Amino acid sequence: MGNVGLLQSGKRILAAVSVMMLFVATACAQGDTLAGKKGVMWQVVEWSVCNSTYEGNPFDVVGRVTFKHEGSGESHTTEMFYDGGDTWKFRFTGTRCGEWTFSTQSGDADLNGHKGSVTVKANPDPKAKGFLTHKGNKFAIQVGSDGRLEGYLFTVYMQRKDFDVYKFAEWDEKKIKAYCSAAKENGFEIIFLHVNNQWFELGKLKWDEHKSENPDLKTFALLDKIITTAHGQGCRVHLWAWGDEARKWTPIGLPGGINGKVDRRLQRYIAARLGPLPGWTMGYGFDLHEWVSHSQLDGWAEYMHEHFGWQHLLCSRGHKLKGLHNIISYAGFGAGEITTTSHGPKSIGEVMEDIDSDKSRPHFYEERHSHLRKGFKLDMEGSRRLLWWEAMAGGMGGFFGFYSDSPFPYPNPEQLRCHYNFWHVNKRFYLDMARANELTDGYCLKRLGNSHFVFYKENTDSIQMDLSQMGGLQPMIAVDTKKEYRETQLPDAKPKDQKLQLPYISDWAVAVGR
Repeated sequence: MGNVGLLQSGKRILAAVSVMMLFVATACAQGDTLAGKKGVMWQVVEWSVCNSTYEGNPFDVVGRVTFKHEGSGESHTTEMFYDGGDTWKFRFTGTRCGEWTFSTQSGDADLNGHKGSVTVKANPDPKAKGFLTHKGNKFAIQVGSDGRLEGYLFTVYMQRKDFDVYKFAEWDEKKIKAYCSAAKENGFEIIFLHVNNQWFELGKLKWDEHKSENPDLKTFALLDKIITTAHGQGCRVHLWAWGDEARKWTPIGLPGGINGKVDRRLQRYIAARLGPLPGWTMGYGFDLHEWVSHSQLDGWAEYMHEHFGWQHLLCSRGHKLKGLHNIISYAGFGAGEITTTSHGPKSIGEVMEDIDSDKSRPHFYEERHSHLRKGFKLDMEGSRRLLWWEAMAGGMGGFFGFYSDSPFPYPNPEQLRCHYNFWHVNKRFYLDMARANELTDGYCLKRLGNSHFVFYKENTDSIQMDLSQMGGLQPMIAVDTKKEYRETQLPDAKPKDQKLQLPYISDWAVAVGR
């Protein structure tokens, strides 16, 4: 796979892979004006440029493309990527409606001086979402024709019973959609994928199983398809770039090692090819304290962000990466058990302490809190409550699902779907929400202006709610979080301190406001 000739010969086959993109004829002369294109918000547009005179390793040929929005002056600079034969490509995703123009810059004459434009219109799908970012310590996602930000609960789902997250070489569109459906059936919309040395040869996890020094075009064509298909299903993908050195699932064995020449070549290629695609985040791997230093992790993230044309949140489990556009990620399973049948953060208080430790960036429990994994005790109740704790703490990210040795399936997936419907489908997580636990004998999030409140309390048939700051009567519903999502309509909430009596004892969520 390291032989450039083999990569070139395989280019025509790889080009046939559909990744939900728009294509134009290849430009072959220096300084060509490429045909104008049309696109919609959050959908990728792609161009091809031929370069038959390049010298050396084509993966080291650099060409940059700068896109500028005519109305606002917003710009994105991305790199071209080699796609086999004599073909280089570059991609764009609109973050504003209107006309964008672009120009290319390269020391290679065939890639230099191309110009063109793309007109971006609103996405006809009102549920379409763009790039994930953050506002303070809350995850946020771009939506609408103006790219405005909405609050987002970042919860990842892994399923290793039916979907081998390591060996995805045979995945087709049907398999990808099935993984998305399985995630939603269990109350999630982010699926997990683990790449390792398949960056260099599809199907090879260890660094001593391949001799390649170049990105594998087959792997990237498949990653294109997984990310764009999932995005089209209303889902996202969380990637782990590497694993641990005990399994040789690292870049340590590559020539130059971590952040060496070969690794940097890969990082540039990831940024150029996958960077313009909305719908993914990336963690560095696991057991990182055993094989990679803090400075190497920071160096990786800094280099990736330097080459991204569009922002993507990065993280490294158990390490606080430098830079505001990185997630603070946690390893381990918290300080203790919450019951005799579950594990994780010992209480919602611990979750609140973690998310409050740095209010400038989002937080994520990147340890996989899978269902009853061998040696651990996170059961159905613990999974459900941990999801609610993470939301009510202010939007802590979480990681759930199944190992190969985890009892499958969840015995009550409707409980997790209830959480998803309450927050995601009904859009109750706002960026201006803050904890206001002083207003209740349970837990409370409220918006600025006191127009919306969410209360949560476990094992109860009543909730004390101080709504005295509310401007007037507001509609109110209650949801039993132990059941399939169903709203119980309650009398309008009055602006006063009150005790709400609920139908029976359970774990309840109450939403106040229109």
